[in-house]
Amino acid sequence: DYRTGRFPGGGRFKTDSPRIPSSDLDKYRVLYIYKDPIEALVSRYGYGHCMHIQGDCGEERSWPKLDKYAAAQQDRMKLMAHFQNYMHPSEMRSFPVVAVNYHKLWDNLPALMQALGLPDELIKTFPPRTETVRNDLTAKGEKNAAHSEATRNLLGKMYK
Repeated sequence: DYRTGRFPGGGRFKTDSPRIPSSDLDKYRVLYIYKDPIEALVSRYGYGHCMHIQGDCGEERSWPKLDKYAAAQQDRMKLMAHFQNYMHPSEMRSFPVVAVNYHKLWDNLPALMQALGLPDELIKTFPPRTETVRNDLTAKGEKNAAHSEATRNLLGKMYK
């Protein structure tokens, strides 16, 4: 399960892989999948995730619940800076980056396959779209204010 940090072949990305020669970089694609930061936080919020994406996390024992994080109006996860660094790097890259909005990923799979240099036959192996809905009804059912519309509205003010 990649979300828990357990990767095939070990718990960390390998650093001993041979460097790709500059002349071969065009054969590769970096795929950057992003989504609405509000949906991202409601879906995947927590201290461990903050550490993973190198946010301003502080101590775990003082890490706020999502509703408190939203009320503080401070992007400690550094989501906006992360997005800007991918979309508008300070230095030109020598390799292509394909940026895809997660919410539109399934809208045009042939174009995605073409951008990634993959055969169209892979479209039939693409997983079906699934979405988790979190709103006032689920917040009430889960007894979790973090998933309320009030929290979403505060996040919307922070991530405009």
